[in-house]
Amino acid sequence: MRTDKKHNNASAIWLQITAGQGPKECGWVVARVTELLLTEATDLKIKAEVIESVAFDKLLRNQDLIQPLEYLSVLIRLEGANALSLSNDWTGTIRWHGLSPYRPKHKRINWFVGVHRVNVDNSTSESIDKLKTEVQFSACKSSGAGGQHVNKTDSAVRLVHRKSGIQLRVDADRSQHRNKAIALERLQILLNEQNHQSKSESVRNRWLKHYEVDRGNPTRRFQGEDFNEV
Repeated sequence: MRTDKKHNNASAIWLQITAGQGPKECGWVVARVTELLLTEATDLKIKAEVIESVAFDKLLRNQDLIQPLEYLSVLIRLEGANALSLSNDWTGTIRWHGLSPYRPKHKRINWFVGVHRVNVDNSTSESIDKLKTEVQFSACKSSGAGGQHVNKTDSAVRLVHRKSGIQLRVDADRSQHRNKAIALERLQILLNEQNHQSKSESVRNRWLKHYEVDRGNPTRRFQGEDFNEV
């Protein structure tokens, strides 16, 4: 039986990694944390997909040719038996101790990023089956630097929710079927946020996550150019 039909699984966890109001160095740390988290997920046989990413440099946003080296935020979806445990290991503040890769003479040597859980209250969420009747899908080319195979197929999907006007683009997987399922799940999360507050407040609060990085009591600590954990 194909496992990609079971996307809206209760074991799915969404994490947002954010540089907060930190400088470009923190954006670099977000990229390193993303790489490590995805590697750990693979080792634990957890399905991990980057659903959204915002480049730190504004000029690198809304383009597909250059892979950013720093991110303002990254949204990751985890699914599997160990997804909750992995998310608990990462949720909180991450500290990197090292010299700036951009400003070697900078006196600061501690850089902080945040990892936040994106929660969904399923008791009030719109059902996926209902949402399927309220959206329109269209296929589009998948994005990705370097001419990867994923760029050559119409596997990405664009979702438009007619009732709310929300539009989403998902190219996390080479399977269009999976991307549609993930888009519906993402829509479910956004609509759930709006059920608790107005749309403007929902968007505002989501982006405020970029500025909420607690520098006390880091969950995990790393140091040096090789980003070794201590």
